[in-house]
Amino acid sequence: MAHRPPDDSADARRRKFLQSFQNFDANSRFPAPYVQFAGKPLTVAGGQDWRYDALGYRNDVHADTRPSSETLRVFVVGDSTLIDGQVFADTVPGRLETGLKQAHGAGARVYNFGAVSACLNQMIALVTTRLMDLQPDVILIVGGATDIFQPWSFDPRAGVPYNHFANESLYDYFFDPRKSAEDTVALSYDGLQAMIFNRLENLRALTNWQSEIWEWEVVRQFELALRRLARLSPGIGAPVRFLLQPTIVRKGAPVGTEAGTASDTFLAYLDRQYARFEGVLGRLDTQDSAFAARDLSRLFEGDARNLFTDIVHVTSEGRQMMADRLQAEVAETLGTATPA
Repeated sequence: MAHRPPDDSADARRRKFLQSFQNFDANSRFPAPYVQFAGKPLTVAGGQDWRYDALGYRNDVHADTRPSSETLRVFVVGDSTLIDGQVFADTVPGRLETGLKQAHGAGARVYNFGAVSACLNQMIALVTTRLMDLQPDVILIVGGATDIFQPWSFDPRAGVPYNHFANESLYDYFFDPRKSAEDTVALSYDGLQAMIFNRLENLRALTNWQSEIWEWEVVRQFELALRRLARLSPGIGAPVRFLLQPTIVRKGAPVGTEAGTASDTFLAYLDRQYARFEGVLGRLDTQDSAFAARDLSRLFEGDARNLFTDIVHVTSEGRQMMADRLQAEVAETLGTATPA
């Protein structure tokens, strides 16, 4: 019987990496200026019946210059948890729009700026390079989880977009002027995968991946990003609210298919990091009209229903609970915002 390498060996990690190589999908993570990636504009989402809008996000009509008909404009920024849903109205932002229209009338509009795998630094770049010029009344940023689990699975450098190591590998291969024709060996697809994986392994060694000091660096970079957002918010022109998204490790006992969503080792890591992120929010002390941070990680705590489909994505019932909580946040924010 052939000997199988242990699960923590380089061979095992490479097999796992190759299984997830399809995640580098140009349709859902297409290069975008400053924010690293978004959906490929006007492209049909893989296996879905909807298209990304002209900006690469999941909206029926993309956000542009604000028309007078929009009496309330809310932007929701985040990761793939904002994209789930059969139609726009079934997503968290879509459900939020339904609730706001009931409360504020037909002029209430919500725009969805969820990008698959986006981390907080990407969300901040999106707000400051694009969204703040589009006259929103409120900007809600729902995130935190990707800043924890993306470094574990992909680029191990905390606060760096998940696929940055792959981009570096490709750019170095094609555009290094120091290479001669003899140095540049033609790459097969297998060779491309090997080149990118080797860079990932080197970065993991350099960053002491999965060590205690590495875990704390993940926390430190998250705190730096959140404090940067707090400093930027007074100049954005609309109140900004960061909401630490719910996670399965804060729900209590798993129900039904919630069990077995990830390995015990990873869930223990997720639990530790969420506790540390909660501590970051507790240290911010920035409760004002321009910026505030909320902890939604325990939104489903004690709920006996089967709500999670993985560590952060939720069912239709969970999306409605999220939308209701966001609507309450909008109401509170509008009540405390300083008039222009």
